[in-house]
Amino acid sequence: MKEKIQNLSKSGSLATRLIFTLVALFIIIQLYVLSSVGTQGEKVKYLRDMQAQVKIENEILRASIANLQSSQEISKTASEHLRMQPAQVVYIDLGQYNISAQR
Repeated sequence: MKEKIQNLSKSGSLATRLIFTLVALFIIIQLYVLSSVGTQGEKVKYLRDMQAQVKIENEILRASIANLQSSQEISKTASEHLRMQPAQVVYIDLGQYNISAQR
């Protein structure tokens, strides 16, 4: 009978140790996960801020492209930087036939 009580006592302390170990392991894992999520949250915020900044830069560049594609800007660039002049077109009226020529 004494042996049964000792065996039950040993198995009870083993179960207690096992439960304590599992609880401690669970707490350690939870702390690790929470700290990892915290640093990941900071990274996500940084990336979202960078994304917003790049979107603003893209809008500025799109506006610049639209401006540079305007006919006035093209004409200005052609005359100032490329030294191009508008062509002189002369129309000759030959009655019903319209003929144009460049000079």
